Amino acid sequence: MNKQLILYISLITLGGICLLITIQILYKMALKKRKSVIENLNYSESIETSTPLDRPVRSFKIRAKESVTTRFSIFRRVAVFVAFFAFIIGVSFPFIDKLPQAFISIMVGAAAIITGMAAKPFIENFLSGIAITASRMLNIGDTIKLNDYYGTIEDISATHTVIKLWDWRRYVIPNSSMINQEFINYNLHDKWLWAHVEFYVAYGSDMQLVKEIAEDTAKRSEHCLDFEDPAFWIMETNESSITCWIAAWASSPAEAWELKAEIRTALILDLHKAGINTHVNYYSMNKKDLDLPLE
Repeated sequence: MNKQLILYISLITLGGICLLITIQILYKMALKKRKSVIENLNYSESIETSTPLDRPVRSFKIRAKESVTTRFSIFRRVAVFVAFFAFIIGVSFPFIDKLPQAFISIMVGAAAIITGMAAKPFIENFLSGIAITASRMLNIGDTIKLNDYYGTIEDISATHTVIKLWDWRRYVIPNSSMINQEFINYNLHDKWLWAHVEFYVAYGSDMQLVKEIAEDTAKRSEHCLDFEDPAFWIMETNESSITCWIAAWASSPAEAWELKAEIRTALILDLHKAGINTHVNYYSMNKKDLDLPLE
């Protein structure tokens, strides 16, 4: 073995050791940072409700930390395996020319095909999990809406994302599918929401009275933040009704859910009490009773 080969192997070995140390340091730093984020997380369910669990927030944080530890541990092991594989390739490189080229090509091709067919789903989900973790567009504790599903991110594993739906069901989706989905993240940069309710009133309604009633229903809710007054808009006028919006600030997605529910309930009661018709086809459906012409 000549000196150049010894020097080459020594440098490859030193580089491998440095790479392993770097992986370990980055792993500890990332894990510590993510656990700190979870510990300081102001967690809330997607809908405020009583729970049969004792100390549900604490239980959530414990599960989240365990999940993060497991996920980052898998990432570290894969990184170590890749580094070790690269080290073996690097050490073997000077001796490759001593093997028949046809043999090398067949072995590499067969290994690639077998690995690709057997591990494709896992590799896709695993790499997607790394991308989700690195992008920070989706984090444990975020409230999201995915298609028709509304809930809180409970876990992001190496292969799957678990969404705790508002009714406490769990929606499990592979990371490779999750990364290709469009979703709304209500906690991406801040937790406040301008919650709005859409409703309809019949033509002939006193719109000033409608505006006052809508704004009052929002102000009366304990879930409405008071740093800005609720806003009222007429969004559309069509053949059968007037489309209105009432919007107000809420401090979290769960508070916004409660705020919108209270506004809807109060609107129905208060508009009915004021004699304001809200049904789109009110006059058509009640023609015989009201003796009103349709033209």
